[in-house]
Amino acid sequence: MKKLYLTIILFGACFYYAQAQDANYWSAQYNPAGILTPGSAVAFTRDSGLLYFNPALLAYNTKNSASISGSVYQLNSFKVKDGVGAGLNLKSSNVSIVPVMASGVLAMKGSKKFSVGYAIIQNPVINYQATQQLDRKFNVLNDAYSPGDESFLGQYNGQNTINETSALLSTGFKLSPKLAFGFSTQGQYRTQTLQENYSARAIINQTTGSGSEPITNLQSSYQVSHYNVSLKFKVGFAYDDGRSHLGLNFTSPLVKLKSSAELLSDNLITDLHVDPTDTTNLLASNRQTKLSENYKMPLSLALGYAYDLNKGQIYISAEYFNSVSQYSIITPRSTDFIRSNEGNDNTFTSEILKLKDARRSIINYGIGFTYELKPDVTGFISARTDFTYYDQKKYKDDDGNISNISNYNIYHMQIGGNLKRRKFNLRTGLLFDYGHTSAYPQFADMTSANDGNFLQGDTHNVKATYFSVGLMFAYIYNL
Repeated sequence: MKKLYLTIILFGACFYYAQAQDANYWSAQYNPAGILTPGSAVAFTRDSGLLYFNPALLAYNTKNSASISGSVYQLNSFKVKDGVGAGLNLKSSNVSIVPVMASGVLAMKGSKKFSVGYAIIQNPVINYQATQQLDRKFNVLNDAYSPGDESFLGQYNGQNTINETSALLSTGFKLSPKLAFGFSTQGQYRTQTLQENYSARAIINQTTGSGSEPITNLQSSYQVSHYNVSLKFKVGFAYDDGRSHLGLNFTSPLVKLKSSAELLSDNLITDLHVDPTDTTNLLASNRQTKLSENYKMPLSLALGYAYDLNKGQIYISAEYFNSVSQYSIITPRSTDFIRSNEGNDNTFTSEILKLKDARRSIINYGIGFTYELKPDVTGFISARTDFTYYDQKKYKDDDGNISNISNYNIYHMQIGGNLKRRKFNLRTGLLFDYGHTSAYPQFADMTSANDGNFLQGDTHNVKATYFSVGLMFAYIYNL
């Protein structure tokens, strides 16, 4: 029985990644350094009629009302070289049309002037899907019971889809001629569907010609889907002195309002000879619904500084994200998992099937530059880091399944322009994103599969590359 438990633990540990850019905070275009996206600023960048990342900047709005909508036409490509074996790359690519934000700002008149902003923001965090197969004849099983090469068929498919939709309500007003204060409340609806499936089969070579050919079979699948409705709050300050503009804002951790999750796990082993004289057979299966979900986001602090030039402005920003100790996003109930005629044994169920997360603290940096090409045309260019918060050292053990995929840093660049008219602004530009690592862990290595490694192969680190290019349009209309 102890050997059987060990087999199950190894199954749980194999669900390690589900590959693209979901362990990065600044992947969305609406961030403190996405200067091309209207309102993406911590310090005053002279955007007008917009909902700002720092709500204090609403105090500088002088328009009675304004509305904005933005769309991003984006191509995303992710590749893991030798992802499940030599020559067996994992590739995921998609083209999407993303509505970034629809918002409005109302400038309230009176003895105490202030502005109110509202918005709906859509952030498709990741849409990863990849499959691979190996159909080959090579020496998979021990020659002691299956002499010669065996026919092997291995298949892998993985998916990770995360979407976030947020609704914001903000206000900003001046405390003095140089100092402004703002506050915002953001409601967020977040969903994730994560699944990984792996199967490996080898036909056993018989020493006698009697009966049908037996098959060594390993199948493992893990699927979770969960959502949460939560709130987070932001407090911002802005200070202006001549050409210099300084901004500061704090964003709170998430406050959960409602959540739910479900999971499905199925594991099967038949006629696997880890030891040539000992056959392993296993059935472990479980489905659970209406589970509690506990997704977290850490406290963050953003700083920004802008300096006015004769015909433009230079802007720098940074945001610090606090660390998060290991915790379970989803913790299954202790119910039947391992199936046998000897009775049920639930010793490891919750630890193996849990979905977990842990994050190191990071600081992202950005820089942007605007220049007045003509009285009514302004050019934009910006660059920013997008460091991953993933750190294997933050995890206390190998039990369970990690909720994210990307263990690499991403670097972003934007270039574009703004056309200004009396009633509207039209902004467009190109977006470029790039990430790379040589230390991406394989899910499996089918080309080295054998019965001694549970037909999963001897895994090692490989190269992974992420690339994205997009075209953004934003339209701001002043009523």
